Formats: sequence, C-alpha cells, structure tokens
Amino acid sequence: MLSEDIKLSELPSVYLLDKDRLPNCAAIYFVCDSKGQIFYIGRTVNLVERWREHHRFNQLKRLNRKDNISIYWMTCTNDIKVLSNLETQFINKYKPPLNWTKVISPIRKITPSETALQQSLQQLAKFNTMIFGFDPIADEEPPTIYLVYPVLGRRGISGSIRTALKNINKKASSLKWKEYDTEPKSSGKFGYWETHYNSIRIDLAPFDGLVHFMDSSNYRTIASIGFMAFKNEELEVLLENIPEFKENFAALSAIEEDPIPMTPIDKSLLLEGNNKSVVEIEPWEELEPMPEGEARKMNRQFLHVDGVEVEICINSNGKYFVRHNLYWWIMWGDKNPDPHRNCVIENLNRAANRLTTIKWSGYRFRFETIVFDEDDVEVESVLLPLFMFEDLLKNEIKPYGKLLEEIQNGEYKSKLDDGQNIKIYAWLQKNSLISLLQTTNV
Repeated sequence: MLSEDIKLSELPSVYLLDKDRLPNCAAIYFVCDSKGQIFYIGRTVNLVERWREHHRFNQLKRLNRKDNISIYWMTCTNDIKVLSNLETQFINKYKPPLNWTKVISPIRKITPSETALQQSLQQLAKFNTMIFGFDPIADEEPPTIYLVYPVLGRRGISGSIRTALKNINKKASSLKWKEYDTEPKSSGKFGYWETHYNSIRIDLAPFDGLVHFMDSSNYRTIASIGFMAFKNEELEVLLENIPEFKENFAALSAIEEDPIPMTPIDKSLLLEGNNKSVVEIEPWEELEPMPEGEARKMNRQFLHVDGVEVEICINSNGKYFVRHNLYWWIMWGDKNPDPHRNCVIENLNRAANRLTTIKWSGYRFRFETIVFDEDDVEVESVLLPLFMFEDLLKNEIKPYGKLLEEIQNGEYKSKLDDGQNIKIYAWLQKNSLISLLQTTNV
C-alpha cells in the first residue's frame, strides 16, 4: 500500500501512557498530538514489544504533559524490506521533527512548520531578500517561489544567511532548509538554498547587482511575511535579454497574491530564539525625499575626536547623519567641494561600492536643502548615515609603514603634524562616534 492512500485519522490508536495495550503485530507507527501533528514515525515487526523499551518514550512523555500524545499504527507484513520502504515513504512525506533529532537532545518544544517557515522568511526579509517570482508549472520541480539575496561581485551576506537558516534548522520542526549548492570560495562562497512547505518549493539564490532593483520594487508577502518583489515588466526584460534566465525561468511571473496564505503568527514567536549571530542590515536611507521647495529640518551636535571637530546632524526620528562636506574635508582638506567640478555624487557612489561589504551599495546620494532649527542656518548638502561615514573613513584612509603598524598595535599617539584623517582613522579602530552621542545630552 502506498503512503498517499493512508488516512491517519482512520487508523487505530492508543494514548502514549496506554502503550501496553498495543497489539502484537508488524506495523508502521505514527506518534501524534491531539491536533494531528506527527512527531515521530517508526517501523517494527512487534509493536507492543517495540514500545516496552522505546528509546523515545521519556522524550515523548515530557511532551505529553502539555498535550495528549497518541500512537497510531498501520498493520503491515513482517517483511523487513517492505517495512523499511514504507517507513522511508512516510518520513519523506510528513517529515516528523523527532526523526531528525538525536535522542539525547532535550526537546522541550516542537516548532510547527508554519512557525519555522515564517521565522526563516522574517530573517531573510531583514537581509533585503527579494521575491524574484513564482513558477507554478516547473517541469521537474514542484511549484516554486524564487527568492534572491543581494551580492555585488564577490561581496555579500551569504555567511549571515547561512547562520540564520542553520539556526532555524536546529529547531525541532519538520521544515528544514537545505544548502543544495555553494559557489567556490574564490567566487564568494555564496549559498543556494531550498525548503518545501505544503507541496511548494522555496528557492533562495544570490543575485549580483540586486540593489539596483530595490528602489523600484513592489511589496508582496509570502506566508504573511513582507518582501520587496520584482515587477512583471522587470521580469519580462530580464527573461528576454538574459538567455540563462529565459531557459531556466520560462514560466516565471511576478507574485500578485500570497502563494502561501497564512495567518500572521504572534510577533513574540517570530522573534523568539537565539539570533545573536544574525546581523540586521539596513542599507537604504530612511529619510524620504522632501517635496520640491521644502527644506529638511535637523538639529546638530559637535563632537571632538583628538582635536578633530565632527558635526553630527540629527533628524526628528533620532537618526544620525554626517554632511558630505565633513567627509571631504577629512579626506582631502577641502571644506566646500564643488558638486559638479568635484563630481561629488559620482565619487561618493564609487567610495561606497569599494567597501568590503554590500551594506551601502545602491545608497541614494542626493543634494538637498537642510535647515538647522537651533540657529536657523540653511545649507545644501548630501547626508551620509553616521555608520556609513565611519565605514568610508576606515576603508578609504590608508596609513602605511610604521604609522600603520603603530595604529594596529594600539601604540599610536597623535602628533601636531598628523592630518585629521590619520587622527580620526586611528581613533575609529577602537571606538565609534555613536558612543560619544550616547553619553552626551543632545
């Protein structure tokens, strides 16, 4: 009998604590809770004997304190080969969580597959993963949702994604992510992942230059988790102009409705677990462009770092920025660069793209009018997020020789003839400007 012919609700069963009432027969058995979630599947030639000393009994007994656990069984031939094949079919079909954990693991809580799915999708959304599209009629695969995460050349966040998905896989859940391919280290070691939920496959892959599509993206959901998503017209252009896409994603279309409709789970469940190793990334500017003719109102605070004056701009939401004039002065000693002659926007874009991560790639640099409330001063400038400003200085300033060695060893002491770029670079090796703001009244 094939696994798809089985209706678990029609099988005979006994409560876990009544296991001595099990019959003496060869069987495939299913351990379930009162809601019908399957925790474990096994096979045996003698059911009652198997459960006299079952290696999972104490583990299941702990779970039984919160919900009544039952043992269902399907009587079978005692042919070991047939039993083994059926057991494998059922495990592959239902993916019971305890079949994927060691007995010694103290399983105190089973994570439902829908919870694990939403938790993993929430983590991926934090890494600016986008919905590429949905292929409902793939030739050799089940209906597939394609997700893509941003990389730029050999830079990307594949390691953080790998850590996040491995943390999800540690949960006692039937939902598991598999890294089915990995690019060589010389190419960035980017990972390709997949998981399955309710006969739908979810594929996750790197996408070089994805940041350039984010600004024009739609907002769509998968399992009630929000993502940026490609538009149909963008997909059509890619499929038409890139042979590889046209060959592999011929039936791909943009997502309009959630292909996995699901009730949003409690936010406390989404945020639970040990995610200390997961780094949230916010590469996009949170300040929307001001309407034409209007100025952005900000406050400012002046910090002093080893004799270097640093002006910090603070918006109404408490976000910190630095005007591009300060970056230019520290780097090249020019306080008022000409926007056109010095190619300010172009040079800032190049500097951001040279950073070792893609965190700031695609940032929207723009000139805008800023008014400082406290003294009614009006200026035109480009705002750099404070952390970007620090990243740029640490990456663009290049001390050399003995000076670099002193800074790296923590032996550097500033001299009168040292430039402000060297002084602030040395200071930033062990400090952050945000620490000064946190201890100063704004």
